[in-house]
Amino acid sequence: MSSSTKYADPAFQGVGHKIGTEIWRIENFQPVPIPKSDYGKFYSGDSYIILQTTGKGGTYLYDIHFWIGKESSQDEAGTAAIKTVELDAVLGGRAVQHREPQGFESDKFLSYFKPCIIPSEGGFASGFKKPEEEKSETRLYTCRGKRVVRMKQVPFARSSLNHDDVFILDTEKKIYQFNGANTNIQERAKALEVIQYLKDKYHEGTCDIAIIDDGKLQADSDSGEFWVLFGGFAPIGKKVVSEDDTVLETSPAKLYGYLFLLLQHCMYGFSTKS
Repeated sequence: MSSSTKYADPAFQGVGHKIGTEIWRIENFQPVPIPKSDYGKFYSGDSYIILQTTGKGGTYLYDIHFWIGKESSQDEAGTAAIKTVELDAVLGGRAVQHREPQGFESDKFLSYFKPCIIPSEGGFASGFKKPEEEKSETRLYTCRGKRVVRMKQVPFARSSLNHDDVFILDTEKKIYQFNGANTNIQERAKALEVIQYLKDKYHEGTCDIAIIDDGKLQADSDSGEFWVLFGGFAPIGKKVVSEDDTVLETSPAKLYGYLFLLLQHCMYGFSTKS
């Protein structure tokens, strides 16, 4: 047995022999497979490993992505990196590795999940909410992108709304789409695809859908209900540029810790390809 497979995690046994996606979440420093029904759902407090296997000319091609949630610990992020190297070794060192920080995912990574990924707050360490609790919780998201959709959960507050984005308000019995006045038809159409996905996946296809257009004070029940949820109608402000709209900056301390963990494992575990 080669050194690369000798130290491989049991969770990686038999991987890479079928076309498609396989996902593991880091739990207590170990990769744990998640059910396919949860594919596309990521928690900001966790780190994940995603293997995408494709076929070409009778051979397999591999891409390994490790997704790092914004609130994931340095240890979890380091473990995801180390286990990614292990998984690559199991696959014969032929995979392309990708680091995917939350909010800055590559288009390639996002393309695996149709119509989008749905990042949620919390994580394994803090304990997951029961399905009925998640179903009844009201969430507000920004929905950006004309080709690849990027979803981001934002505070459920009027101050989160602006004229430049499409927003999705997911409540227990109805999903609202708020179209900022400066958004275009492609962005609005993509958001509607996401709403249909949310309806089918999380509401068993039974909830209602409502479209709210920014700046159009229509005297209908949907518009009234929407603004009541925000405490009544009032003008909304301009878009505030957030860290997700700027260039990603990695703190030197975190980057050093991540690289140190990876170097330690490479030195004392097994060799990686150059």
